[in-house]
Amino acid sequence: MREELIHPPVAVRTSDTEKNLRRSHRLRRLLDTYSVQKCQALFQRFVSNNTWKVPTLVVRRVDASLSDNVFVHDDRFRYMSKDIRQDWDKEAAGQLAGATPEMIANEIGWYRKSLELVGKMNQAGVPIMAGSDAGDMYIVPGFHLHDELELLVQAGLTPLQALQAATLNPAKYLNVTAQLGTIAPGKLADLVVLQANPLEDIRNTKKIQAVVLNGKYFDRAALNSLLTKIETLTNK
Repeated sequence: MREELIHPPVAVRTSDTEKNLRRSHRLRRLLDTYSVQKCQALFQRFVSNNTWKVPTLVVRRVDASLSDNVFVHDDRFRYMSKDIRQDWDKEAAGQLAGATPEMIANEIGWYRKSLELVGKMNQAGVPIMAGSDAGDMYIVPGFHLHDELELLVQAGLTPLQALQAATLNPAKYLNVTAQLGTIAPGKLADLVVLQANPLEDIRNTKKIQAVVLNGKYFDRAALNSLLTKIETLTNK
């Protein structure tokens, strides 16, 4: 399997169904050959080499949820242009071409294994940052980062660790903790003000009361107005 990934076969034109079948077989092999010992050794190498991980679990969730009609009609998609939504639907149709219950089960299995592995990486001390691959199929910029924080907690991170994955940890990675990452006198004061404590429930990061950006204060009414403008512009 490793050799196949390092030296992939020469690319040839194949149908979506054939590509999906190959992907499903590859996922099945990954799941069947999973080794706890090898993963732990790899995670320790990550720690030793200061290798950071950005899991983008929301992307894995998309792959596992394309057959869910509710999921692919997320209300937040209204903030994306019609052209982008149509492209997403075409891409999803391609990934579902020839899908069987077993193929769908393999995608779900890989998503669940990804959650498990992120939890094990966190336990091993691998530094983690939050990311969502914004703009990928069915990923709405901004909104799905909040979903990613929720999935990080589901994977085993504490709410505080999930929040740090989106704030302090990127500042550490970029060596800019003197300016960013935490709230303190003298640092850049870009803030998200919440209505409820995310340490009690990470989903509270979605309960946004206000935002301070570049010294400008946006209350909830102003944020709603911006969202309305975005929806109007993207649906002309």
